[in-house]
Amino acid sequence: MAAAKRLLEVESKVLFNPSLVPTLLANRGTPPFKRLESLGTHKFTDTYFDSQDTLSRNGIWLRQRTSPNNINNNNISSAAAAPAAILEAKVRISGDFARSTFDEITDPHTIADLIRPHLPHFSAKKQHCGLEVLAEFTTTRQGFRADGKFAVVLDRTDFGHAVGEVELMAEDEA
Repeated sequence: MAAAKRLLEVESKVLFNPSLVPTLLANRGTPPFKRLESLGTHKFTDTYFDSQDTLSRNGIWLRQRTSPNNINNNNISSAAAAPAAILEAKVRISGDFARSTFDEITDPHTIADLIRPHLPHFSAKKQHCGLEVLAEFTTTRQGFRADGKFAVVLDRTDFGHAVGEVELMAEDEA
């Protein structure tokens, strides 16, 4: 019987200086990418939920992402769409803050099965999933596809934080 495959996000966070964005856009880094495609700039709002840090202590981050531009995970599309709120769970598989691997889950039943052993009162149907709102902020994201496989994102939040990420989606046999 073939093993089930899951899609993992492998990411490395990097500090970036906004004044150096033109260098990235001109592909003048060392070494330069073979190909760099702009995926545009988009805004989305994330709301993170937990209860007494129970999920985060267990390597789980539960968020609702609301986006008018259909941004989900590492797939950036400029297609116009009605704002959608998507519940997502990110589960740390390995690594630390700067370099990590996450299992990203969007299936509501799988999310419930993941969360309920830690927080039995969890319900995706309740306001805020029956949990506390830890944070809510809006991010402006510039996205790029490098060498046809890496996502490069430059995020700036409405509270002044800026971070870059280089991400690769990879299949893993569960």
